[in-house]
Amino acid sequence: MPYLRNNFDAKIASPKTLFKLERKGDLLVFNFKAFDSCLYSFSNEKNSDLWKGCVCEVFLDLGDDYYYEFEVAPNGTTFIAKIKERKITFFDCDFFSSKTSTDGNAYYVSMQIDLSKFSDTRSIRYNAFRVETKPNEKEQILSALNPTLCETFHIRDKFVKLKL
Repeated sequence: MPYLRNNFDAKIASPKTLFKLERKGDLLVFNFKAFDSCLYSFSNEKNSDLWKGCVCEVFLDLGDDYYYEFEVAPNGTTFIAKIKERKITFFDCDFFSSKTSTDGNAYYVSMQIDLSKFSDTRSIRYNAFRVETKPNEKEQILSALNPTLCETFHIRDKFVKLKL
């Protein structure tokens, strides 16, 4: 399992995050182990501003005009949206599920995406991220599988081609 990298300089990020992607039939399974977390979940409300706290994220691009953003906070709250030209559209979906657990100051996130619900999955691209934010602080630690080298994760050119 590779470690996520600092989003600004591409060095191994601190705190560390292990990431693993595997395919199980039609399922893509994204697994994170986020070490040394303050375990701050910004909200208990689905599709709220979860990135203002601690969160693991996956962006998934199927080659359409938009891409999907999935976020899971340490408390299990989720954010599920489609993004097109910076416009966010929230929706309920039957192709995404997640699980979380904690162990001391580490948390685990497993996200599953059912590809059988999509008509064309030949050119999947993705990126994986972690945001670590302490309560009442503005500074965030941003980690990425493929760093964007700037203050945002929303750079489609930095998504990685799925090779499974």
